[in-house]
Amino acid sequence: MLKTLLLLFLLVGLSLAYRALVKNRKMFREMNAKADLQSALLEVDRLLGDSLTKDISSTMRQMADILAKRLDASLVWIGVQKTIDNAVSVMSLAGSHREVAVSLTIPLDADGSVRKTLDSGCVQRLSLKGDASYKHWPIADDATFHVSLSVPYRSLDGEKGVIVFFLPKSINTVSLSHTLWTRLADDFVVFLERRKNAVSVSRISGYQLAIVDFLKDILEVRELSAAYNLALSVLTTRADALSAWIVAYPDKKQTNTSNLLVASRGQIPEALLRMGLENDGVSRRWLDTVMERVREKERPCVDELRLNSALQTWKNTEPGMKNIAVIGAWPLWDDSGVHAVLFVSSTDPEYFSNNLQIFLHQLTEILHVADQQISNKAEILRRNLLYQALLDEADAVLKMNAEQPLLEEICRRLVGSTLFESAWLTRPAENLSLETLAFVSSVTEDANSLMEQITADLLRDRVLHVWKTGQALFPSEAGSANSAELPVALLPIIRNAKLWSVLVVRCCLVEHLISADVNELLHRVASLLGRGLDEMDLKKQLADEQNRQSWLANHDALTGLNNRRGLDTYFTHAMLRAQRNNTLLAILIIDLDDFKPINDSYGHEAGDRLLIKVSEALKSVTRSTDFLVRLGGDEFVILLEGLHKADDLLPVMDNIYKAVVTPFVLEAEIKVSVGCSAGLTLYPEDAATPDGLLRHADEALYVAKRNKQSRPRYWVSYLDILAAEKKA
Repeated sequence: MLKTLLLLFLLVGLSLAYRALVKNRKMFREMNAKADLQSALLEVDRLLGDSLTKDISSTMRQMADILAKRLDASLVWIGVQKTIDNAVSVMSLAGSHREVAVSLTIPLDADGSVRKTLDSGCVQRLSLKGDASYKHWPIADDATFHVSLSVPYRSLDGEKGVIVFFLPKSINTVSLSHTLWTRLADDFVVFLERRKNAVSVSRISGYQLAIVDFLKDILEVRELSAAYNLALSVLTTRADALSAWIVAYPDKKQTNTSNLLVASRGQIPEALLRMGLENDGVSRRWLDTVMERVREKERPCVDELRLNSALQTWKNTEPGMKNIAVIGAWPLWDDSGVHAVLFVSSTDPEYFSNNLQIFLHQLTEILHVADQQISNKAEILRRNLLYQALLDEADAVLKMNAEQPLLEEICRRLVGSTLFESAWLTRPAENLSLETLAFVSSVTEDANSLMEQITADLLRDRVLHVWKTGQALFPSEAGSANSAELPVALLPIIRNAKLWSVLVVRCCLVEHLISADVNELLHRVASLLGRGLDEMDLKKQLADEQNRQSWLANHDALTGLNNRRGLDTYFTHAMLRAQRNNTLLAILIIDLDDFKPINDSYGHEAGDRLLIKVSEALKSVTRSTDFLVRLGGDEFVILLEGLHKADDLLPVMDNIYKAVVTPFVLEAEIKVSVGCSAGLTLYPEDAATPDGLLRHADEALYVAKRNKQSRPRYWVSYLDILAAEKKA
């Protein structure tokens, strides 16, 4: 009996000791888990405190990595629920099993742990087995993916999110009700708010620096278009705008005209914006509505795409619009009122903060002042700037002046993409054969077989069809199963608003050309090539105009002779050559006698024709080394170089006189003749300046004309006048 009692007491003692041991072990594990969580929180706090102005994606990845390592989690992810989505977007992932996250969007199913966590606002620890939130994730391994521990957070502006831990079966965690989990969520929310404020402060500073730089740069601007481009550049490079463009209202004096795209910068293609303004669709209706709203109310407006059906439709139908979340419109003023609208787009729905709106107001005010200043510039300044622009364009043309390399490069890039076996540009010739402008192929074939393929009847018919209709031609889906269907696509190339050639591409399979993305690519390539050729033509036109203006600056428009400006440039060089070669330079001024009666009798057109005839006659009797100038009216200047003595002038002067006094036939029944008077001087015997030499020759001309009836010859030398004065 005693032994039984002793044994009973022993068993009770052992049981109590075991319970105490288990309790102590549990407390020890909880203490370790608490210590690990506290250590993780300290490290996370240090990270967040140092990352207020750094990239948030990188910061969230580092935060998830710290939590995964410190808490031995198989996976940690941080997500956010946007107010417009019925899902949570995974923003960062960490852990040794990141590969299970096959989708970065978590649906908010009613039975899912993520939905329960967000709805309750409390920490949730639930089994991963059968969790509807992760029904598409491969997390069948119960040992590795035993439970999920989800910690909710909510920012001050109402945005919800969750921090989720995937824990293995062997891991102990801190109690769900422990304040450390709340601290984790609160610390993250505080970081988000502090970062938002830090970014806002940083942006304010950035905006003000941008305004200062804009003010400095715009002082150098002389044209409104340059000011617009400068403003758009500031918005896209300094204010983080996705795109910015300016649309002007039509001239009030014109009717039935559309709003005009003035300038654009950023990721939205200019062609897409022009299409939106020109085509009658939702994009144009929205743009027209906004333009009228801004002009009527004379204040800016902002439209979110998710709240505007027209914008949403435009976004869904145009790939170039897919990243845009919000578009703002700001009025641009001139002296007559609102004359244009500045559009700014962003991927961030909250982009148009108060600070940015202040920045935009300052920017548009500066543009208004710049518009006023530019409008008040003198006409001569505008002409000089235009001339300089032409020179700049001529310089650019020198860098891109070959059409053939451009055509071959387009074909080479298409084939180099590996989407197409061959690409070429062709157009019908006069005999309806096909003229090949450029050809590139990755398939090894001899030239004869290639030409046979290009000029095949079936393909020629298709090229002629595109040439006639101006529409692209792709294989049809119905014809893709037909072995006779050619695996080619044909697109018109428009140059200067006219059909110029046809781009043809060939694939190994017809199916490749049917896909919408390939069609879009080819249309863009065709449009790009057309615009490139247009730009090349425009640059050539500008270069031609520049050359014409440069020529006119030094030549007489009527006769083609050098003018006074050309004479000024040439004169000094001629004097230097005379000094260097120890020769004489004759400066001769010729004035036509009896020119005015011809003008009065037959009209100014006849007078102009006579001047042209006289110019041609003078050119015929002067040497290539002589310099012939029309000084104005019926006066001409000739610089005669390389004379060794004054007597060398005599035969030259006789030839000039004969050329001028020979009768000229102006029309079938009009035959006229004129005389001439001339004055000359010789350099360096007359050592005056260029202006002085001309003045001396003109004085001699005056003497010759005054003594027209009694003079022995038609010309007088200034040196003879000086000699006569000395004798007297």
